[in-house]
Amino acid sequence: MQTQRIVIFNAENEPFPFCQMQGLTQSRWDQNTAMRAERNNSLVSFVEYFIGQIRNPNTRKAYGRAIRQFLDWCEQQGARRLEDINYMAVAAYVEQHPSSPQTVLQHLAAIRQLFAWLKQQRVLGNNPAENVRGPKYRIKIGKTPVLGAEEMRQLLNSFDCSHITGLRDRAVISLMTFTFARIGAVVAMNIEDYFMKGSRHWVRLHEKGGKYLEAPLHHLADEYLHAYVTAAQQQEGIVWEKGTPLFRSQQRGKARVLSEHRLDRRVAWAMVKRRAQDADIATDICNHTFRGTGITNYLENGGSRDTAQELAGHEDVRTTALYDRRGSKISLNEIERMRF
Repeated sequence: MQTQRIVIFNAENEPFPFCQMQGLTQSRWDQNTAMRAERNNSLVSFVEYFIGQIRNPNTRKAYGRAIRQFLDWCEQQGARRLEDINYMAVAAYVEQHPSSPQTVLQHLAAIRQLFAWLKQQRVLGNNPAENVRGPKYRIKIGKTPVLGAEEMRQLLNSFDCSHITGLRDRAVISLMTFTFARIGAVVAMNIEDYFMKGSRHWVRLHEKGGKYLEAPLHHLADEYLHAYVTAAQQQEGIVWEKGTPLFRSQQRGKARVLSEHRLDRRVAWAMVKRRAQDADIATDICNHTFRGTGITNYLENGGSRDTAQELAGHEDVRTTALYDRRGSKISLNEIERMRF
């Protein structure tokens, strides 16, 4: 009789092997006297761990991938039980990890959180990852490329606004720029998140960590978003009411026609790449570029860092400082001062 392996579900609700250690089967998990959690069904407990405690879907997916890689590595090193994973094993995994320091630190955070949960549930007596130190990583300026004012104007002026997708893409990019919003918050907007307050349009952004921001729109962002909404309302065959997505994907097989489905952030990433190429923008930009572009331009024009922090939804002003590129611009004239 084949024993059942423990599985969890990823962000797409697809099962994948949580632990492929040969000795850690469902039956042994339930029979092990050291593993007396409040619930006997460990499968349900693991699902609750990822879905219940980690609310952000991107973090949940990343942590699930990190833990799967870690446990696969442990199996390759000969581990057969959770008790076989000790401090030295976690430290060795961190030491040999080939990825960037940021990725290694993320993996270590996921491993720590998992073992902390296992300890809390009395599955294990200690957390072997608790005192493991990750690689040192200090950064004063973010690595996300930003656009200068001239490049940003060049991009915004390059859109073909004779059709709905051009209007949509321009509105998405301008909203990320003028509100410092993440792409996840922009594509998550519903119809009611663009509303009148007094004499101006405002937007409501639901950022990660359960935070949300209400802010008035810059006049250009308002102009672009209003043009998109007006055109979308005139399209036949779609429901445009409260509770439905503000930014929609295209209908499959029908170019320049909106669907009922929400625009996916990965589709938005591909759109940004395509739009930059069409506008002859040489900088290798991404969705996050516009967050940094907006913050830098705001500060260059006399805005305060504290206000930028509030608009960006950062807990720490040092995070906002990573997006401030005012001091990182070295002019060609300065380089040409050298003479040989």
